Amino acid sequence: MEKSKLIKQIIQLQQQLGHAMRQYAPGAWLDLDLTIGQLKSLFFIDFEGSTNFKRLANALRVTPPNVTGIIDHLVEQGLVSREENPENRRMLLLKTTDRGKALVSKLRASVISRISDILTQLTSEELSALAQGLTALTRAAEHNKEKDKDEHNRS
Repeated sequence: MEKSKLIKQIIQLQQQLGHAMRQYAPGAWLDLDLTIGQLKSLFFIDFEGSTNFKRLANALRVTPPNVTGIIDHLVEQGLVSREENPENRRMLLLKTTDRGKALVSKLRASVISRISDILTQLTSEELSALAQGLTALTRAAEHNKEKDKDEHNRS
């Protein structure tokens, strides 16, 4: 099969996989009392370790005042804290609390558990082929990331 048709088939299969995974929506996600914006913010803050309103707003592609309500809700739920920045007292740092970290871990674990359940249905040969394919895909993605970083540094 020619390369462009294989790429199209892989994209279609990935979409089918995404659809099949969503039909088994884990309870951990359904029980959340968070909007998509709040969830995105929580994951961004957790990934960054700490951030400020401006960086979060840029990541969400909104203005800093739009982030205030999102953060207020996350602080009220005990998932995020606002702390004074020791380097700039006018700037608040946003950090994931222990409760927020636990929630992020629980959500990630629910996805990993679901994928593990599905993978156990594959044969060793299928798992080996999948691992080989994902290794190649990861290598290409890492190469692309480095290429993008080099282009960004040149501009």
